[in-house]
Amino acid sequence: MNKITYTGHPFIDVGFAAMTAFVGKQRFADLDTQDLQRIADYIEANYVRQPLRSFLTVAFTSNAWFAQSAFNPDRPGLSPEQRAEAQQKRRHWAKRHLRQWALAVANTEPCLFTGLPAAGLELSQKLQPGRVGRAQMPLLQGDDAINFFINGDPGLPMAPEAILALQTMPLGCAKIGGGLLAVHCDDEQLTIGFANQFLQRNLSDVARAQAAGEEKLPGSLRSLKTLLIETLTDILNRQSRYSQRRPAITAYYFNNGQSPFLEIYHLPLQITGFLLAVQTPTYRRIWNELVKRSWQTVATTGKRGKTAESAEPRFNYLYEDLFTLPEQAARFVRTYFLRTPDRRRSADDPRHGYSTLREAELVSWPLVELFVQEVMLMTDDRIAILKELGDKLADYTRHQGGKRFFRQFFTTQRSNDFLTLLSKTNIEYTRYKRGTDTLLDLDSFLAVFMEGEEVLRSDWRLMRDLVLIRMVEQLRDWIAANEDAIPTEEEVVVND
Repeated sequence: MNKITYTGHPFIDVGFAAMTAFVGKQRFADLDTQDLQRIADYIEANYVRQPLRSFLTVAFTSNAWFAQSAFNPDRPGLSPEQRAEAQQKRRHWAKRHLRQWALAVANTEPCLFTGLPAAGLELSQKLQPGRVGRAQMPLLQGDDAINFFINGDPGLPMAPEAILALQTMPLGCAKIGGGLLAVHCDDEQLTIGFANQFLQRNLSDVARAQAAGEEKLPGSLRSLKTLLIETLTDILNRQSRYSQRRPAITAYYFNNGQSPFLEIYHLPLQITGFLLAVQTPTYRRIWNELVKRSWQTVATTGKRGKTAESAEPRFNYLYEDLFTLPEQAARFVRTYFLRTPDRRRSADDPRHGYSTLREAELVSWPLVELFVQEVMLMTDDRIAILKELGDKLADYTRHQGGKRFFRQFFTTQRSNDFLTLLSKTNIEYTRYKRGTDTLLDLDSFLAVFMEGEEVLRSDWRLMRDLVLIRMVEQLRDWIAANEDAIPTEEEVVVND
């Protein structure tokens, strides 16, 4: 009976996920001995060849069994005896890293990650049987270092299945720059989904490089954050099962070479919940259009007389900025939902040319309402007040305030000026309604714009922008007929 379960450790779980994806199964628990054999066979045949032999030192250092020069039977100048000896050493260590699960060698130590018995044979001449070091697991210390190990006892006891998972782990990672990206989730299926996406790309690239005799494995064309969100979106679109569940996602970008490093990127529940919701029919069209208009602009390439080819963009700025949330929610709302341009951006950054006027059809209150609910955790009462205020001000603008008021509401940056404008407009709106209605009552005003009864909220511009988004949505036809109501790009101040 297979006892492989989700361990909670990113490297081990991504390894098991890559193994599960490699054999086309759905759960770790579905892996059997034939599956382990298939994976071990692939690794033993391909890790000793380019492009993996050199590249995988990123994860396992140059001391890994497949990268050791002393175990390479293809070194020039070897006698037949020396070649046979090197081959025998490589097989010896490959068997210990890949196939101990098939051996009946007892070890009383339990695996730290699976709870299964640790492997019975040595993986290093410096460590006790069944214990792994830096050549087997990224970010550990050297085999004979005692610091930071329990009781100064170096190495980590690990089950043969977990050791094979560690060996498989890089195949379930994305190659980016000089490191690997491993994605770990609190959901086994989603962890398998990420590993499968990266595995299929790696297997394809390995086969292509080997066929062409190339020694380097190509890396991702995307930046790390863009790749992470793009892959997550692809998985969500393929697997409807995730439509009701919010996963927490953590990505580990690491290198285990001469200068090991680890960078951690986290997508909390409110961001993944929002990304799940925007894939539903209610929001998908408008969200996909926002994503489409957030890709880096790249120049076409090609020699004179030949058809030019478009280069792949590296960044999607909306995807990149998801990692700034919720702290930078105000800037995110103003940039992507209100379509406010940012002239400080470079020419290849599409945010440089955003326009509330030209892109008014992208300004969507339902999408913003979802955003403030899921990402900012705003209460329904406050959202309802903002929406009602936007509706009333849109009506007032269309029939009483006109272009001057709209421009002033859009561009006011000083808190005192904003409070004066709001108070004055409240009076004029009440007159417009002949005393039957007001813009805001005291409770609503305090709930949306004030901290206590005397201090204006520090994020009052965000509240104003949310109201503006509702106004623009309600005034699309009016704006089309009154284009000069929209302030020029130079008049709009970007508040970061």
